[in-house]
Amino acid sequence: MDEDEEPKVWVTVIKLVVGAVLIIGGTGFALWYFSNEQERARPVEPTGSAAVKGWGIATDSPIRNKR
Repeated sequence: MDEDEEPKVWVTVIKLVVGAVLIIGGTGFALWYFSNEQERARPVEPTGSAAVKGWGIATDSPIRNKR
């Protein structure tokens, strides 16, 4: 290959496509991985009668809670 000869277009296109796949795939994998890590790190919700399913005005409606 001479120094004055330009690289073939298809080689450049393949390099650009591989680079884009690596960047997009790496970003997607990182987002997926950290999302799964957050799910595993989330504290376990208590079960049983002491567990509160909601709080605030969402569960304090005077119309729905006729006691």
